[in-house]
Formats: sequence, structure tokens, C-alpha cells
Amino acid sequence: MKKKNSEPAAGETGLFGAVPAPAPSQKDGLLAFSYSKMSLYEECPLKYKFKYIDKIKEEPKFYFAFGSAIHAALEFLYSVRNPPFPTVEELCEAFRKEWNQKSYLEKGYRTQQKSDDDYQKGLLMLKAYYQHNRVRLAPPFLVEYSTDVAVDGLLVRIIADKIEHLGGGKLLVTDYKTGKDVKRQPSQLYMYQKIVELDPRLKEKLAEIYDVRVSSVRIGEMLYYHVPTNKEYHFERADDREIGAFWERVLGVADSIRGLKFDPVPGELQCKWCDYKSLCPHFFGGHPHPPADLAPAVEKIETLVDRYGRLKERMDELQAQLLAVAADIGRAAKDGGAYAGASYSLEVKKAQKWEFRDREAVIKVLNQFDLYQRALSLTLTGISGVLDSKDISEDARKKLLEQAVKKTAVDIKITRKPA
Repeated sequence: MKKKNSEPAAGETGLFGAVPAPAPSQKDGLLAFSYSKMSLYEECPLKYKFKYIDKIKEEPKFYFAFGSAIHAALEFLYSVRNPPFPTVEELCEAFRKEWNQKSYLEKGYRTQQKSDDDYQKGLLMLKAYYQHNRVRLAPPFLVEYSTDVAVDGLLVRIIADKIEHLGGGKLLVTDYKTGKDVKRQPSQLYMYQKIVELDPRLKEKLAEIYDVRVSSVRIGEMLYYHVPTNKEYHFERADDREIGAFWERVLGVADSIRGLKFDPVPGELQCKWCDYKSLCPHFFGGHPHPPADLAPAVEKIETLVDRYGRLKERMDELQAQLLAVAADIGRAAKDGGAYAGASYSLEVKKAQKWEFRDREAVIKVLNQFDLYQRALSLTLTGISGVLDSKDISEDARKKLLEQAVKKTAVDIKITRKPA
């Protein structure tokens, strides 16, 4: 892909030396941000730079065009304040009009036939959606709601496909998906929750539309709706710990963007369909074989170091959340037993175990009563065995108990329920 002008790109040498990387998009000192921008940066920082800072256009993608047309048709369906709703024929006509706004090439298709096939697929999809939902059609609170909220030095934009008012300021946010039916993480919904609950405009709109006045809005539920299969994936409101960990991830990405950290992260999946290969230092002539004199090994290890660091930070965050949730389960489970959630079941076993905090003091006691060999090199099991033994003196047991704390150990075994 060629650049739109003849000026040297950032990092290249111009007439007056190296051209500095342009600053990330700012508005009143705020970094323009969104979930899609964060996802792209995490996929490949250099690709983010090409798209959002250098503003080099990508080739049109047919799956974006298809998804956009489906979203436009659903927006038409729900953009009513009072019934009756559009008929299924009117819904399909709205899809047809949106579809015909661009040629098959402008939509990213290689042939007219493939475009026509997807058009027919879209009609069938919308008819199935209408049939599946017609008995519960109700005017939503908002549809295709776009807002920008300033928070923590960011100007974060969300576009919520559909928002419903559950009463008392509680909201249900729905995000429509038109791609493959794959397991999706709730990260995008976390972004919706964070921004929706900070958005002051929503209180005004509740008062305007429903004459409801609330001190704050709050997410009651969120869901991904997979339009091709009419499957709904529901998520409860995330707690503060989950949102906090997610927001640390957001701020980490934002700091890296401000710091102009745009190292490429090559990989089979992210590079296969990338439009920027001709501009990427890991691709020359469209192939991932840089010349030997560019010392690829050094550059690669630097990239891997940063990638490892980002993954390790995320893993540490998840591990901290896991330990906290395990502790909550231990407290809630009381004496242990079997429990089941919507998607998982688990078994909790509890046992009393000794904990010794001062190793040197324990060694001193063991040596004093000639018990050191019986402790089996001072493993916790060995020392506990000595303490629980019936043939040690009461004085020795008393001295060891002074160094011991009995705690409840919780063992959790979890399994996923069959789909």
C-alpha cells in the first residue's frame, strides 16, 4: 500500500533529519480513545499508529460492510417511540437501501456474486431475527447511542447498539454481533459499563423520554446478541474489582500510546490480513524476511520483551482477582460442598492446616527436644506430623504450638457445564 503523499513517514529520514512521530489525537489535552482503538493497539501497536495517527486508510472489508448494514436495519426497526413497529418487509427494505449505498468493490467484495450472496444471507438473517423477537418488540430507551465521556485524561467514545431502561435508572445494554459465534470476553461490555455510568447525558434523557429523575444511572445487565443464530450471552453488572482491573489495562494502553510506543507485534493471525505489510519493518516486499543487515534478532527480542511484560501484567491482575474470588468462595461456602453457577459448577473442600511463620524459632524448638530428624527437613507436612504425633512430650507440643497458627485451607475444583 502506498502513502497518499510523498512526505517521509515518521522514523524515516527527511531533508532535515529524522521525522518525529506525530502526537496521538488530542482534544483539550484528552486522548481520544475507544474500545476498538485499545483492541487494535493490543493486537499490534504499529498497526494502531498506521491507522489512527498516520491515518493511512485500510482496504474496505466486506465483513464490516455486512455488519454495518445489519446494524442499520436493526436501528431502523427500533427507532420508533410508539408501536406499531415496521413490518418484516419494511425491515428488509431498509437493509436493501443500506446495502445499495455502495458498490460491491466499495464494500470490499472481490465479485458481485459474493456480494449478492451476502445480501441474501442478510435478508434471511433479519427475517429470522424478526420472527424470533416479534412477540417481545418494545421501544428501547436509546438505539445506536453515541457519546464521548472525559475520564482520567481520556475522551472515551462508545456507541451502544441498544439501551433499555429496566426502571429506577437501571439499564440493559445490548451489543449486536454478526460475525462467527465464538466465545467472547466481556471486556467491551466493561467499557460500556464504565462510560454509561459516568455519562451525565443519560440522566437527562431519562427525564426527557420517561419523565424519570434519578441521581445516577447504573448498569443492570449487559448482553452480546449474536444475530446469525439469535443466541444471547448475558453478563451481570461487573463489580468494582473487575472494572478496576479492566480500567488499569485501559490506562496502561493509553500511557503506551502517549509514550509513542509503537513497536510491531508480528504474528500469524494479526499479520495475515494486515493491509500495512509494505510499510512494516517485519515485511519486505510482502514477505516476513528482513535483510540480514537489519539485525532482526535484536529487534525481535525487544518486541518480545514488551509483549511479555504486557502479558505478565495482565496475568498478575487476573491472578490477584482469582485469589480474591477464591477467598470469597471460601467464606461463602462455610463447610464446603458442591455449588453451581449458570456456566460452571465447583466443589469446595476445607481442611485445617498448621502454619509456621518463624522458621528459626521452630528449628530451635525441634533441636531442643531432639525432634529435628522427625520433621523431615522442615517441610510443613513434616512439622505438622511431629505436632500431631501422640508420642512427643506435652512440653514439646506446647513450645511448637506457640509458633503455630491453625488455618483453614480451601481446595476448589471447578468444571464447565456442557453447553
